[in-house]
Amino acid sequence: MLKSRLRQEYTIDFSGKNKKADYFISAGYLNDKGVFSIQRFERYSTRANLNYNVNKWLKVGTNISLSHSVREGSASDQTVWLLRTMPTVYPIYEWDSATNAYRLDKNGNRIFDYGNYRTSWSGTNPLADDTYNKSPWTHDDVSNRTYFEITFIPGLKWRTNFSVDFYQYNYDGYVNSEYGFAAGYKGSAYKESDRNLSYTINNLVTYEKSFGDHSLSVLLGQEAYALEYKLLSAEKQGFPFPGVTEIGSAAVMSSMNSYTDKYRLLSWLSRVEYDYKDRYYISGSFRTDGSSRFHPDNRWGQFWSLGGSWRISNEEFMKPYSSWLDNLKLKASYGAVGNDNLGTYYAYQGLYATGMNNYRDPGVMVSRLSNKDLKWETNLQFNVGLDFAVFNKLSGSVEWFSRKSKDLLFTLPMAPSTGMSGIDRNIGDVKNQGVEFSLNYAAISNKDFKWTIDLNGTSYKNRITKLPQAEVNAGVFKWREGESRYNFWGIEYAGVNPETGNDQYWKTIYETNDKGEKVVKERVKTENYNEVTSDSQQKYLGDAIPKLFGGFTNNFSYKGIDLSFMIYYSIGGKLYDSDYAQSMYYRRGYSMHPDMLDSWTPENPNAEFPRLTTYYNYANYMSSYTSKFIFNNSFARLRNMTLGYTLPKNFTKKFQVNSLRLFVQGITWLRLVVQPVVVRTRNKAYPNDRQPVPGDEVRFIRSAT
Repeated sequence: MLKSRLRQEYTIDFSGKNKKADYFISAGYLNDKGVFSIQRFERYSTRANLNYNVNKWLKVGTNISLSHSVREGSASDQTVWLLRTMPTVYPIYEWDSATNAYRLDKNGNRIFDYGNYRTSWSGTNPLADDTYNKSPWTHDDVSNRTYFEITFIPGLKWRTNFSVDFYQYNYDGYVNSEYGFAAGYKGSAYKESDRNLSYTINNLVTYEKSFGDHSLSVLLGQEAYALEYKLLSAEKQGFPFPGVTEIGSAAVMSSMNSYTDKYRLLSWLSRVEYDYKDRYYISGSFRTDGSSRFHPDNRWGQFWSLGGSWRISNEEFMKPYSSWLDNLKLKASYGAVGNDNLGTYYAYQGLYATGMNNYRDPGVMVSRLSNKDLKWETNLQFNVGLDFAVFNKLSGSVEWFSRKSKDLLFTLPMAPSTGMSGIDRNIGDVKNQGVEFSLNYAAISNKDFKWTIDLNGTSYKNRITKLPQAEVNAGVFKWREGESRYNFWGIEYAGVNPETGNDQYWKTIYETNDKGEKVVKERVKTENYNEVTSDSQQKYLGDAIPKLFGGFTNNFSYKGIDLSFMIYYSIGGKLYDSDYAQSMYYRRGYSMHPDMLDSWTPENPNAEFPRLTTYYNYANYMSSYTSKFIFNNSFARLRNMTLGYTLPKNFTKKFQVNSLRLFVQGITWLRLVVQPVVVRTRNKAYPNDRQPVPGDEVRFIRSAT
């Protein structure tokens, strides 16, 4: 099912310019089969860019890109679930034990084994489905960026940008009528068409002026964005005979659906920037945005920013240090940014779901509660930092930031008895505070050999500062004021009982003191999972946010040979591994993790994992969410390694080639610490693959005309 397969990508481009115009044209082809043997992805693309100076005061330009792609066997959650839980001992083809050979059909081809004899996964064979059930997605994409720019007087310009993005998805789903799980109802066909059209228009007026030691830049603008998304789908079952796949050939209508989504956003914006002697910089901006997601009474949000910096190294009193100090700048900013995305275009509206029919009588049902008070989420961020460069070798920046999210947009869970899962509200405030840094060091730099090192990192803490109620359950997290939004909450695991081989959990025994207060008396171990499911028995199990994370990059070059690689790292933080949990209990017909070999037996009483059993009341809890499956998420991974060679120019110019570089590039080569690259939780995570990618870069010589 998983194997190394060829990835091919080819690109070609042409460019040129003269005194009035410049152009760029490119075309590309990608064929990526992926590591899952039934995956395929193929794409054709092209792009063209043109800029033209009509006269001294008018400039126009356009950029258009087109692509067509086809994909099959995408790595969906179901695909990953199958890879992790379907045993590899199940055969792909039927085996005849009497003849000790594969069974063949009338054409001499091997017959796929759908496993009607299996305890689990009966009627499943992904390789057979790939052969019989061709279900491609096609994707056509058109994108255009067009502008015109008018210069009224030196420094004063008007620019209008018009952008259009269009894509069309078509899915031709088919399940054959002869083999597999759909044979009982003679197959099915599912068709889906998704059409998305969006456009953006903005008009910008800019004025730039320098006078003496002063520089000023002013921007005023307006922007409008509109989106329309349409979906049409239908499914039918029951084909008269094999070989027909179109939906009109099937007999029974299973489902039909269509809907249209619309979204609008209107913005007015402004910005002013000023600097004096390239030492002191001040900037400010203000914008107001109106979103169709909110009720007209709360549709508009106002957002702003203020910033300033001081280039200390340009001061007169810093000249004595100029021999080694290349740059020193102090900077600070404070501003507000808005967010209206709540996963729906109808955030404030109460909606009804149609199609709740009683045979031929149409019916509707309340599907969404209205909230006219819903408004923009606001993120207030303050930054202060220092940029520096010394000895013409070391440069970098250090920055402290504080970000507060006010009126957080979130779906507040509701009791099941209400018939609704939740209601969208502005439920609270969250604050992130931390430090980030970046360093660049030119370790070696001479005629033949160069080596540069880049290091960056971020460390921050998250705290909830305001909630509409004492606490909110959010999956594996529990939100409380003063706690991290990503702090795991659950049952604390206490290991395996060496006498019985059963899982144990920490149980808190309470008592009432002289003041009538409920206090902790002691903590004991229990094998009864149901005794520790209440809130009073659970606790915070660790924060998913790492203590420090970032990247470490090295670049080497020697006489045309270049090598670069990046190590991505994370230190601290917790991870809940749902995939591992699902493979750590016994289910007939399912695969299990090799760690299960260290399960408890009377001969192995100190095993790390509990005894194997099919007793439902016990086995059902073996993979339950507890601290048993929460791990330290520290790791370092080598990725994005590139090795290249640039041919000498005195050789390539003989063929009218300005430069020619051959290279091989790889992604995710080595995991230095065996932990998955995941923040917060890991559920049906697709395996990371190593991708060596050969290629070349060619630039042709072209003289200007």
